Amino acid sequence: MHWRPSPKTCLVVCLVVSTLLAGCEPASLDAPPPAAPSLGEVERELDGTNIVEYAASCRAALGTPKKPYFRCRDGSLLKTTDTPDGAKCDKPVWLSLGTDGQCVTNARLLKLETSKADTEIRVICRRYKKGADTEDGFQDVAIVMSNKTSGATCYFQALSGRGPDLDGSKVPNPLADPASTDTDEKAAAAAAKTFYIAPEGLKLGNTLACSQCHDHDPWMHTPYIDQVDGTDANHVPTDFTDAKYYLVEEAYFTGAPRSWPKPRSVTTADVKDGNGNLKEQICTTCHRIGTSKTCDKWVDWAVDATAIPATNATAQTYPAKMWMPTSGKPAAEVDYHKKFDNHVKAIKCCCKKPWALGCTDYADLTSPGTGKDGDGKKPGSTAVTDKCVFDTGRVALGVSIAPYVVAARSGGDESCTTPLTTPVCASFSIERLLEDGTTTTINSGPNGNPLKACGTHPQSPYPGPHEPNVDVEAGDLVTLSAPQTYAFGASHELYVFTGWNVSPNCPCTSPGPTCQFRTKGASNWFNPASGPHPYAGDPPYFQCQALYAPAGVCKSPDAGVDAGTDAGVDAGTDAGIDAGTDAGTDAGSDAGTCDGGFCPVPADAGVFICDGGIVTVPLGNGQLVQTCQTTDLPPL
Repeated sequence: MHWRPSPKTCLVVCLVVSTLLAGCEPASLDAPPPAAPSLGEVERELDGTNIVEYAASCRAALGTPKKPYFRCRDGSLLKTTDTPDGAKCDKPVWLSLGTDGQCVTNARLLKLETSKADTEIRVICRRYKKGADTEDGFQDVAIVMSNKTSGATCYFQALSGRGPDLDGSKVPNPLADPASTDTDEKAAAAAAKTFYIAPEGLKLGNTLACSQCHDHDPWMHTPYIDQVDGTDANHVPTDFTDAKYYLVEEAYFTGAPRSWPKPRSVTTADVKDGNGNLKEQICTTCHRIGTSKTCDKWVDWAVDATAIPATNATAQTYPAKMWMPTSGKPAAEVDYHKKFDNHVKAIKCCCKKPWALGCTDYADLTSPGTGKDGDGKKPGSTAVTDKCVFDTGRVALGVSIAPYVVAARSGGDESCTTPLTTPVCASFSIERLLEDGTTTTINSGPNGNPLKACGTHPQSPYPGPHEPNVDVEAGDLVTLSAPQTYAFGASHELYVFTGWNVSPNCPCTSPGPTCQFRTKGASNWFNPASGPHPYAGDPPYFQCQALYAPAGVCKSPDAGVDAGTDAGVDAGTDAGIDAGTDAGTDAGSDAGTCDGGFCPVPADAGVFICDGGIVTVPLGNGQLVQTCQTTDLPPL
């Protein structure tokens, strides 16, 4: 991790060298970055066989050199140790320097200038052979140059390899113009053509992809580099924190085969530390976190999650072994972990899963103020499964029943005298993503009572302990179950459940009586001190209410009708009739029912109810009629 020593910037010169920095491959990201912008460059295939065309593009973007040559030993001395310890040191170079390891001392760091005042250039002349700083021979000359305003950045490198040392007494400036009228500059341009590795060598070399290490901006920091501090004119720039960053001839370098990674970075939402304090992501308060070597290795090295190779005993004690942050470390190591571990954990999670909830992926550093906020969905998936920041970005959720509803009723109950004793309630639950990738279902509130909303009218019956309010986090799946369908009002008005109050504050996505929605986190979940981070999160609060519509008025019993009697039968006439027999009598047909009298057939559709038996008698005209049996038949 390459944090800037001031509150506003960061650096380490990781100009990678052939066969000298093993394993400098870019960290893999499942979500591929977008194609490189043209940035006004001429669409052509760069001639990568020498530096001429590349240098011309760099010169156009960064300015012409003020000096055609430079001397390495004019730079500031870089030592690897103040506490000699054999092959180990307290400030290793973070590179493998051949057979002599990472503690070869006496490199030089030098500032160069161009015609553009906002261009910064730093040269590091390295030694891979142990010895005193009395010779001009070096084994590596590496150059980083970047324009703070445009973000245009170029890298050049020269290596001695197995041949003679590089002459550091008169090094040609790679920006020298071969068409210059100045004799020295023209000669420097000719020398630079053979001195520096051609672009195709940088591109195709296994370990020469400069943007693998310089993945978040041109400048990097380590204890080794920052021993040349701000009091020295040669110190590495510390004011590129939010600057644009892109590679000159980026289409060439990031294209196949063996492409350099496109500069890219990530950050996270606000994090709660081990002390319960909510803070913006500390790891990106003074610099960006790149998605290649920074994510892959430097983060762990900077916080002692992985020991920095070749460090001696002095560098392995607290606080020296925690390189980051460069200031503000607690006195005790245990307090360091409480303060910073959760921040480191979140940023490393976003390194691996930039699409996760709580992450922002800056895939285009030409627009460093914009990025894509993670939605929790793996590339190509529609399911929300990934989250990197927990227990922050909370929003309050309240669930309620329409205030005019008092008690529940059964579907057929329309009586004005039914006691209002059955509570009307709706339960709800929360399915939450956990840090181990699993989920848990929450059915109770902070006080341990069921998550449930019930009628709150003064006449509503008490349903027992319950909690209608709870905080939800990003990625929570909220499910509101339907309450009872039928209900009474305070005066026995009839109501029926119609659904939930769907709105931005209750964004139900499932139709029907059950309401379900997924939360995204508070809109201020990302809250960097550098300024507001626009995040399309949740509303300030969720408020879901179960709605009921009027369904009529209640009914009172008829005082003149005995309980259970047919309203169409005169009082007292049913006394001699068996229960249930009226059901077969047509409406209005009671008038033809006889208790011993003559009943013509047409009068009652063939249905008779008699005290005695039923008999058939002739009418005298060939027709028959049925009537109730009595002692004396009626005369015909």
